[in-house]
Amino acid sequence: MLELLQKLRKNKKYTALYKRFSTILIFTFLSLNLCGACSDRIEQGKDKTPVTYYLDSNNGNDESDGLSEDNAWKSLDRVMKTELNPGDEIQIKRGSEFSDVLVINNSGTAENPILLTSYGNKNLPSPAFTNPVFKPQSNQYGNCIRLKGSFIIVENMYFHHTVANLPQNAGSFLTMWELGAIYIDKNAQNCIVRNNELYDCGVGIKSYGPYAKIENNYIHDCNRVLKKWGWGPIAIWLGGDNQEVSYNRIINYSAVNPNINWGPDGYGEGADGGAIEIDDARYAKSNISIHHNYSRDCQGFIEVTWADIDQNPLYLDFSIHHNVSDDYQQFIALWQGANFSIENNTIIRRKVNENEWGVFNITQTNSRNRVRNNIIITENNVVVFNVGRQKSATPNTIIENNLYWSYAEELDIGFEGPGDSPLFSDPMFLNYDNATSRKDFLLKINSPAIGLGAL
Repeated sequence: MLELLQKLRKNKKYTALYKRFSTILIFTFLSLNLCGACSDRIEQGKDKTPVTYYLDSNNGNDESDGLSEDNAWKSLDRVMKTELNPGDEIQIKRGSEFSDVLVINNSGTAENPILLTSYGNKNLPSPAFTNPVFKPQSNQYGNCIRLKGSFIIVENMYFHHTVANLPQNAGSFLTMWELGAIYIDKNAQNCIVRNNELYDCGVGIKSYGPYAKIENNYIHDCNRVLKKWGWGPIAIWLGGDNQEVSYNRIINYSAVNPNINWGPDGYGEGADGGAIEIDDARYAKSNISIHHNYSRDCQGFIEVTWADIDQNPLYLDFSIHHNVSDDYQQFIALWQGANFSIENNTIIRRKVNENEWGVFNITQTNSRNRVRNNIIITENNVVVFNVGRQKSATPNTIIENNLYWSYAEELDIGFEGPGDSPLFSDPMFLNYDNATSRKDFLLKINSPAIGLGAL
């Protein structure tokens, strides 16, 4: 190549050709060098080898490197000063306690998520988090862990006594929607919250994050008013679509107080709260799956709202199946939403208090939600299909193959039911009278409900 260039340069006949060819050659060399530099930068930006950091609030030291149990850090602040990479783990020693917020801004990947978990003596309590501070002006919303990055897993932690009992002037919907002991931000995708315990948290888990999974958590015992005198406590609160809530136990989330009054015409009087709530009408929602959860003594299993900052959002194609609910107020209050599938649930409505909405409190017009293959048990004159307590509502619910039974008085089906192919029979639970777990609602081998659901 260089010899050819020399010949071209010496021969005047080919001077123009030489200039053109040498320019091309120089540009090629420069391009190769630049690509080499790019290659170096790509190599430097490759995923680093995952690192495990250790945190011990009792015996840790923030001056240590955090890379072993003997050199654990002490504070959440030290974690937040560290850039986390895909595959990194934050191992928190059992018996540790924290009373501030841990914000995770970095992201993992699908293959290498960032993991927050516990380590240490199994006889010691799980790492404990609380945060009673609610100061919106300084971005404090009582969160314990706030996820802003994607592909993060939070597991094996204990959260307790977070914010509730806020004053009436605590702020707007926008402010209240920032609550949550564990909070998944709007841009945090594919996060998983699993195997945690949450006790007496005004809002347990709040998720906006697309493709979040909230699974196998134990959330229990909050009876405090969330905002005086309007809202009750909420165990799991969803503000975005593409969410999955499964295999959770939610026990005793209900506030009963005569001062509670958030709605007209007798709605929201005297009691509020519940296991699962879906709201924030600014965002359309679809692909929410709620399944295999067990809920007891909550102020309703699910409420799907329709008006807050905005009204009448487009909520479509939710799947609510294989849940067991033994709650107050309603199984589902569906103020907004169409083409929902509500199937294969075991619904017990024998408990009544200051606020009563029936089993299915469905308010839309021609929403065509499907209620199929459910076992529905009532006592205390609870109405099955309450149609939003508005006789003018015509939701045209598709109702078929449900089993209905009342263990006390005559069954009150209500306005829409019982639908096609109903079965009126005692389902024969293993332990209905003293049920305290999902297993108590398993069917005896001679139950008439076995094998009769439609495919």
